[in-house]
Amino acid sequence: MGLVDEFENRLEKLVEGFFSRAFKSKIQPAEIARRLLRAQEGGKTISVERTYVPNIYSIQLSQEDLERFSGLADKLEREFADLLRANARDRVWGFPGRIDIRFEASEQVKSGRFEVSSEHRSDEASPDQDRPKASLRTTDSSATWELKPQNVIGREDGCEVLIDDGEVSRKHASVESKDDGWWISDLGSTNHTFVNGTVTKERRLQTGDILKVGNTELVFEEGS
Repeated sequence: MGLVDEFENRLEKLVEGFFSRAFKSKIQPAEIARRLLRAQEGGKTISVERTYVPNIYSIQLSQEDLERFSGLADKLEREFADLLRANARDRVWGFPGRIDIRFEASEQVKSGRFEVSSEHRSDEASPDQDRPKASLRTTDSSATWELKPQNVIGREDGCEVLIDDGEVSRKHASVESKDDGWWISDLGSTNHTFVNGTVTKERRLQTGDILKVGNTELVFEEGS
């Protein structure tokens, strides 16, 4: 199942009846999601150390269509942001700042249609900058990684937390800063991701948590 299919299934469960009523028009969330993903890939830039993709996205609709599902706009914006983060993790792409996705009315867009634009915009005062720094270190303190807003743990070159462990997947897990703290997500690893001994798909982290990927144990510390 692809990222867009997973997105659509999750959204249908969240909003059920409202979802089917709001999108009887030609505009479907899955199609917007695909257009956002294309805009993300089409806007990537390559620096010396990493590939960056846009973090600001505008979805322009007619005023009529914007009003049609205004009660769902906030939810969709959050879901689209999670979709773009997941795609960036899979591709080991970075963002220049916090992701911001907005629905906007446009007189140039006809009813039943939509346009997507994107741009790179660095945060001058990002919530991630205000949050205390965080790090991962091996339990024997032989290696330490200062965490960026988005981090992939794995044994593939380009991962922010590069682990030389044959039991670790190439892209094993991700640790990223969100509005409510630092979260770890398993990226479909072969041998799973553990937090404090428990298999974990996604979980908010706290200082002192022990992460296990393959045969490697890492300590999460915030404010370090």
